Amino acid sequence: MSVSANSGRGSGLTRYDIVLLCIPVAFVVAALAGVLLDVPSHATTAAGGLVSAFVLADALFRNPPLGT
Repeated sequence: MSVSANSGRGSGLTRYDIVLLCIPVAFVVAALAGVLLDVPSHATTAAGGLVSAFVLADALFRNPPLGT
């Protein structure tokens, strides 16, 4: 029986899995920095959003998904 591409078995995380993981991690790191450094929450949310936007723009436009 062959292994399908979506079965969860294989070489581990793909580039797009890492992109999807980086988006919430950016917000968590920004929130922690805001708590530890006493920075206003709107500033840390904006920073997390900016990092997430760069990651998403890179994944969609600079290195777009390739058709197989």
